[in-house]
Amino acid sequence: MKVWNEAGTRQEHEKSGPPPPTPCLSLRAVVRRLAAFALAFACTQAAAGDGALSDVNYRLGEGLQLADTGFSLGGYATASFEHLHHAPARAALDNLSLFVWWQGESRWKFFSELDYENVLATPVSDREGETRYLALERLYLDYAITDTTTIRAGKFLTPIGRWNLIHATPLVWTTSRPLVTTATFPTNATGLMLNGTLPNVANGTEYSLYASKGGELRPNPVLDPFYEAIGAHVAFPLLTDGQIGFSYAAFEQKKTRDEKKQLLGVDFVWTRNRYEISGEGIYRFSDNGSDWDEKGAFGQLVVPLTAKLYAVGRYELYRKAQEAQATRLWVAGLNYRVTPAIVLKAEWNGATHNTIDAPEGFMSSLSLLF
Repeated sequence: MKVWNEAGTRQEHEKSGPPPPTPCLSLRAVVRRLAAFALAFACTQAAAGDGALSDVNYRLGEGLQLADTGFSLGGYATASFEHLHHAPARAALDNLSLFVWWQGESRWKFFSELDYENVLATPVSDREGETRYLALERLYLDYAITDTTTIRAGKFLTPIGRWNLIHATPLVWTTSRPLVTTATFPTNATGLMLNGTLPNVANGTEYSLYASKGGELRPNPVLDPFYEAIGAHVAFPLLTDGQIGFSYAAFEQKKTRDEKKQLLGVDFVWTRNRYEISGEGIYRFSDNGSDWDEKGAFGQLVVPLTAKLYAVGRYELYRKAQEAQATRLWVAGLNYRVTPAIVLKAEWNGATHNTIDAPEGFMSSLSLLF
């Protein structure tokens, strides 16, 4: 369902000590008021119709539609098994994600996503970022100004590249995620966004313009959210079966407010007869000097083997700030789509010059879109 093609996994940044105390009262008040307003508005609109909750419509992978109210429920879950180098084998229920959205006949739309992360694991891991946490991935209101232009307010996925906007585990090809899509920018932003399609331009040209003044709704304590940010993404049709996009962002992050960063990115995808070629590249500049720049790129190839089985290969280069040499990563795996909503994945991850402790070894997962 189109509304899901914006959902992501989380990036993991290294901590620089315990996170500072969060001004819980103000943030919680903002969350409560936005959620209360959105839900109250949606309920009011739904009540204005003739729909009754006695009739529900459900299909696996398409969410639970509550009759004519405009409300729908959905989400996804992921379980995994991995055996990485220098680590014991590990099985886990990684996340349970719940979507609640409303869209009636008016120009308004409401969407929210709660993600219960690191639900259960054996053996229990004390690695950073692997404690149980109820994450607020998204909470926003949309208003369609015109048929081609929408304004969004709230917490949304940062429109940089393609992977971050797809990101839900049943919708991506591999268990692992390219480093360049997790380490170079915060994956969520709280603020305003204008998005849509460009009039009088090539058919299918899409754009997003966004701004954030920080104050992220329910920030994850292991991440480094935006302090201030502005950015844009535009995507053009590529040949007959593809798309190419360009990203720009200028931002500061909460834990590194004295460092101003600018990001340039390019992404592309081309599909035909179930074959797919995609990739992304990012260069992030720092005003602290070139030693603090970060850059990376990956290319990915998907080849159909049977009606439901695909081979997936990916190669990535990533150079972290203050590292003299880039880490080279590769993934070779299989993706089996039992149904469009149930996906099994198995892969081997390798690396050279791995000075950043990128995961190496066997990874697998079972994802369910509901």
